[in-house]
Amino acid sequence: MTARNGRLLGAMACALAFLGTGLGTGPARGESVFGLNLVGERFDVGDGRVVALGGFVQMLDDSLGLLQYNPATVAWSKRVTFGVAGYMTSNANQTEDLERRVNAAKLSMFSFAFPLYRNRVSVGFGFRGRYDPDGDFRVEHTTPEGDAYADGYERSGGLWSVPFTIALDTGRFAKFGAFYSLERGHVQDTWIVDFDDPANQDAVSSQERTVSGDAFGVGASLRPTARISLGVVYESKIDYDVGVEEHYTNATADTAYAEVAALPERWVVSACWRVAHAVSVYAGASVSDFTKFSGFDFPASRLVREEVASLGVEYRLKNKPIRASVRYEKLPYTLPDGQEITKMVFALGSGLMFRSGKGKLDAALQFGETGAVETNGFADRSVRFILSITGSEEWKRKREDRY
Repeated sequence: MTARNGRLLGAMACALAFLGTGLGTGPARGESVFGLNLVGERFDVGDGRVVALGGFVQMLDDSLGLLQYNPATVAWSKRVTFGVAGYMTSNANQTEDLERRVNAAKLSMFSFAFPLYRNRVSVGFGFRGRYDPDGDFRVEHTTPEGDAYADGYERSGGLWSVPFTIALDTGRFAKFGAFYSLERGHVQDTWIVDFDDPANQDAVSSQERTVSGDAFGVGASLRPTARISLGVVYESKIDYDVGVEEHYTNATADTAYAEVAALPERWVVSACWRVAHAVSVYAGASVSDFTKFSGFDFPASRLVREEVASLGVEYRLKNKPIRASVRYEKLPYTLPDGQEITKMVFALGSGLMFRSGKGKLDAALQFGETGAVETNGFADRSVRFILSITGSEEWKRKREDRY
């Protein structure tokens, strides 16, 4: 077997074709078959409240809301604040003849922030998951001589970022933020030809990619009136340096080389309208032109603009919030025959404040469907539970005076 950059695409094409025909055993670890390296579905960025209100496209005015995509929200951190979010998911990859369910758990985000100068300047740092490329498949074949064998493919690893944020509070009407992030990851693809007859030699080849890069972004949180909040975020193009190592059954054929990849820039906008004392409506949208994506030899003819839009509502019933949202996504690539892939997500959630408002626990239950068996030949249905906890503390005070 000879590995080339395009083999990742070939492997995914085989996986999609195999799912469409209902043959084989299906993806074993990959959550959704629609996830690709740097292209496709992503982690939900944000805490349980953000996810319940529509995902990373939302912006919340909240002193404990540092687990958000907009760097300007760090300006709300007037104490030392820490938050962490993760989720458990169950995905069912489906065709007309096959359904296989995959369970997984992920840490999606954590962040630490504190005021730096007179409660006007705050800084933060943390972790943010980007994409999960795990997945595998196995397809049975027979050689012209009648020997049975299986083509197998496995993909493992992950991509993540470490953002450093600084935010400025200019008063009740506007807050601004900027971040610089280190982008890192490791992805391994393995191809296996597995013969049933031990007299035939199996073949194994693998390709390991270690990626590194950096990105920057800016954001603003505006409140033109007491009832309306607006947010905007710009994230720069990300240029990745990629180190590639290829390994074969015959070790003398092993090789290593370097390549590059580029993730396009992204714009995110959001708005909140406090309709009444207990009711707020949230809307958000994002766009990223993936026709400008490059790397991993993904065919440019199949790349399209990614679009996301969401609408959420929060109702406080005796200080107990009830949240609900709907989100639409158009994935940034098409199927080989040109069909667009869309995703619909519905979410419900609630939360709990404790320690006199210095801490909170938020949870959301999310239901999503990507693709459709009727039109695409296969689909992914997911049920995801998101949990987050955030707290703040005035560390300058003596411990006995903190409560």
